[in-house]
Amino acid sequence: MAGKNRKKRTAGFVFPLPVAGILMVLVVLLLLYVWLDARVQALGTRIKTMEQQQAEIQKRYDTELWKWETLKSPSGIEKMLAKYKIVMVWPAEINIVRLPAPDSAVELAPRMEGQMAHLSRSPRFVAND
Repeated sequence: MAGKNRKKRTAGFVFPLPVAGILMVLVVLLLLYVWLDARVQALGTRIKTMEQQQAEIQKRYDTELWKWETLKSPSGIEKMLAKYKIVMVWPAEINIVRLPAPDSAVELAPRMEGQMAHLSRSPRFVAND
C-alpha cells in the first residue's frame, strides 16, 4: 500500500469561508453603527447649540421690541422730546386736512364688470421675452 500524499495534507488551522463572511458582515455593521452613533451625537450637540443661540436671539428680540414699544408710547415720546429739548406745538385748525374714511376698499376699486380689456395703441413696437 502506498503512503498518504503529504501535499494534500493541510498544515495549520482551517477557517470555514461562510463563517468568515458572516463575521466580516458583522464587523462592517458594527463599524457602521459606531459611525452612525458618533454622527448622531455630533448633530445633537450642534442642535443644542443652535437652540441656545435661537433662545438668546429671541430674548434680544423681545428686549428690543419692549424698548421700541416703550419709546413709541405717548409718555416715551414726551420724555424723548424733553431729553433732546424739542418743542412741538399742535398745528392750527386751518392747516389740518381731514380726509373722509372710505367705507370699504371695494368702493375705491374701479368697476370692471362686463368690460373687456382693451389693447393700447402704442406707436412703438412692444415685444415680450
